[in-house]
Amino acid sequence: MHDVIVIGRDLSSLIAALKAARAGLKSVLVAEGGLEAEHREGGYGFPLDPIPLSGFGEGQAVLRHLTELGRPGDEFPPLLPQDPALQVILPGHRVDLFQNRERLLADLIREFPHQEREARRFYRSVASAGSIAAGWLKEDQPGGDRGPGRRFQGLLRLLSSLLGRPNFPLREDHGPLRRVIEAQAALLSHLELSGSSFPLCAGYCLSLPEKGLFYPADGPGEWIHWLRRMFADAGGILIEDCTVMRAETEPGIAIDLQGPDRSNTLRGRTLIVSVLWEKLNLLLLEQPPFRRLLRRFARFRPAAYPFCLHMGVREGGLPEKMAPYVLVVPDVTQAAGERNLVFIETSLPGDTKRAPQQRRAVTAAVFLKESPLRLSDPELRERAEWIIASLEGFLPFLRESIDYLHVERSILFSRQNQERFSRKYARRNFFHPGVYTFPPETPLNRVFLTGGMLMAGLGFEGEVLSGIHAAVLAGNEVRDHG
Repeated sequence: MHDVIVIGRDLSSLIAALKAARAGLKSVLVAEGGLEAEHREGGYGFPLDPIPLSGFGEGQAVLRHLTELGRPGDEFPPLLPQDPALQVILPGHRVDLFQNRERLLADLIREFPHQEREARRFYRSVASAGSIAAGWLKEDQPGGDRGPGRRFQGLLRLLSSLLGRPNFPLREDHGPLRRVIEAQAALLSHLELSGSSFPLCAGYCLSLPEKGLFYPADGPGEWIHWLRRMFADAGGILIEDCTVMRAETEPGIAIDLQGPDRSNTLRGRTLIVSVLWEKLNLLLLEQPPFRRLLRRFARFRPAAYPFCLHMGVREGGLPEKMAPYVLVVPDVTQAAGERNLVFIETSLPGDTKRAPQQRRAVTAAVFLKESPLRLSDPELRERAEWIIASLEGFLPFLRESIDYLHVERSILFSRQNQERFSRKYARRNFFHPGVYTFPPETPLNRVFLTGGMLMAGLGFEGEVLSGIHAAVLAGNEVRDHG
C-alpha cells in the first residue's frame, strides 16, 4: 500500500512525487514513456522541452521549493542567468530584453523611438501586475486554507485583478513593438493571451526577463536527473517501462500496470494525475465521480502544441552575439502566433557536452493549433521546411551550415513527447483573479491533479508549483484519513 501514487511523465508529476517522498510518504511515480529530458543523436544533445527556466533567482519561489526538496549539502545543478534574458528578432529589428528594466526600455526605445510613451506605460503596468502576482505566490502556502477566509480573499483579489492587470496600449499600426510583447507572452505564459488587456498573472510572466531566465550549464537534462536522484534517495519508486491498463478510485485506488514480463497492481491511499496524461479522460474522467470534472475540462482547452525541429549547426552559421534564447517573428504585420513565431534554443559556444567542437545544438520550436499526433507526416515536414525558411532572414547561412538534420526523427520525438511539452491553453470568457486557473482538487478527496494547466498563467513556474501543491494536498489527506 503506497501513500501516494503519481501518474505522469511531465515535470509537475516528478516534482509532486519528489515532494511527497521528501515529506516521508511512501511514493511511487508511474511514467509510462520514461522521464528522459534530452534527446541525443549525431553527437548532439537536444532538450525535449526547450522552454527557458525561471524562478531560480535568489529568494524566488522555484529555487526555494526545490532547494528544500534536496538534502543538506546537496548541490543544485548550476544554472546560468542570461542577460539579455531573451532576444526578439523582427525584420529590421533586434531587441535585447535585459534584466535591468532601464536597459530593457532603452533597447526598445532605440528600436522604436516613436513608441517610447507606450513602451514605458506598458512596462510600468507589467511591473505593477507582476509584483501583485508575486505577492500572492508568497501568501499562497501549498495546501493552504480554502475555506470562507479564502473566499473573502478571492473577492479582494478579484478587485486587484481588475484594477491591476496590464493594459496593452499598442494598436495594430504599432506592429513591431506589439510583436515583441506578443512573442514574449506566447513563450513565457501557458495561457493563450490576446486582446487589449491581459490577465494579471500575465504581468508576472512578462516581467520574467527582469526576474531572470536561466540556462542549465550542464545540459538541459542534468537538473531533471538531479530531481530523479533526489526522488530515489528519498525512497521513491520510479516505474517507467510499463503501460497503465486500468485506474480505479472506488472503493480504493488501484492502478493496473502491464510491463514487458508481467502485470502488476499498485494500491494507494491517494492518487495524483497529470492533466497531460494521455489516458486521463479514458481511464479516469469517464468514471462516474469525475463526470462533472470532465465537463469543466471541456471548457478549458489546449490552444497550441509545440513542435520542435532539432539541428546541429556549425558555429560560423550563427551570429556571434546570438543569445541562447531567441524569438523570431518573420512578419511584423501578423500577430505573433502560429505561422509567425519561432523560438530558438541553442547550446552555448564551446559546450562539448551538447555538440561537437565548433558546432552548436539548435532546437527551433513552433506552436501549432493541432497536436503533432493529429497532423500527417507531410504536414509536419512542411512545417519543418517553413521553420528553416522563416529563419533565413535572421540566419542567412543556416542551410549551408547545417551539420545534422533529421526531420523524420524530430517528428517522431515531438509526437512521442507531447505529454512532456508545455502546451498553451485557452478558455471561453476566461478571467480569474488568482494564480490558479484550474483547481488541483477533484470530486474525490483522495484524487488530485497536477500539471502546467493548473497554473497556466505562470508558465514554467506554474509547472513546478502545481506539483508542490498537489503533493501537499495528498499528504494532508493521508495524515487526516490515513
